[in-house]
Amino acid sequence: MNDIWTFFVALSDGFRSALGDINPLPILVVAMVIGLLQPKSDRYALKAGLALLIVMAFNIFLPLINGGRPNYPDFRHIGAIVQLFLLFVFAYGMIGVLGSLKAAMKLGATKSAH
Repeated sequence: MNDIWTFFVALSDGFRSALGDINPLPILVVAMVIGLLQPKSDRYALKAGLALLIVMAFNIFLPLINGGRPNYPDFRHIGAIVQLFLLFVFAYGMIGVLGSLKAAMKLGATKSAH
């Protein structure tokens, strides 16, 4: 029973650490750009994955500009996995909302033209 309790405590600590260290601003900016530039509002998961890859690549290779080493996320810790999942959810939501707004605006423009 003690091992199960230790696992859940470690899982809770990982979630708490991930929520405290997450920075959603870069993913929201990239998702807004993708959401505004998308020609059709479909395949949100693919576009959210693309936004996540762009932000991850930026975070990994940014230290190379100052002569440092790449900063790869450590997938052995639950905190890194939770952060990536939450960033994916933020991107998916932002791209979906902007796609819905663009579709509604396009529908409103066609109705007012008739």
